[in-house]
Amino acid sequence: MKMKRTNCTKCHYPVTTCVCDYVSEKVKNRTKIIILQHPDEVNLAKNTVRLLQLQLSDIQVVVGESGSEFASVLMGLPKESTALLYPGESSIDAHDCSLLSPKLTHLVVIDGTWKKTNKIFALTPYLHTLQKISFSAIPENQYRIRKAEQSYSLSTLEAVGHFIHIVDGCDNQPLLHLLNGMIEQQTKFMPDHVKARYFEE
Repeated sequence: MKMKRTNCTKCHYPVTTCVCDYVSEKVKNRTKIIILQHPDEVNLAKNTVRLLQLQLSDIQVVVGESGSEFASVLMGLPKESTALLYPGESSIDAHDCSLLSPKLTHLVVIDGTWKKTNKIFALTPYLHTLQKISFSAIPENQYRIRKAEQSYSLSTLEAVGHFIHIVDGCDNQPLLHLLNGMIEQQTKFMPDHVKARYFEE
């Protein structure tokens, strides 16, 4: 009979990979973060949205795959001051967000693989009406335990952290510290030769 894993009551990770020691004081983001999360991501141990929920002061997560599942949340957002973090020709560089009027109050972020993210975008027409935000340059990806699908990819945590650092002036180091702590916990039981694959230069 397979034993059920016991989860930490605070971080909700299995007690063997608990990340509570890496959680610091909440990062007080001014822009509210709205995560539209694909159902396949919810229970993945390597998903970073759970970390954002532990570390950010203002975040909401909605699970679904199409507009009908997100409608109740999206329709309640102030459209004139809400943007979508999504690349595209019409997107504004995050560094230029200060030029927007009125100032952004909400940022919508889609969490999933590129394929699933694009599908959620396609199936949620309301997202097409929002101003899009992207990055002209991104920091080096630190999320080594989940292979990036594109050379310019960041995990959801890194992307949100980069945004609030640029736009809200927040210190994103607590987020990166928590990410690296999660990576350490997830890899600590791996044989050395397997772990080396993730940390080789």
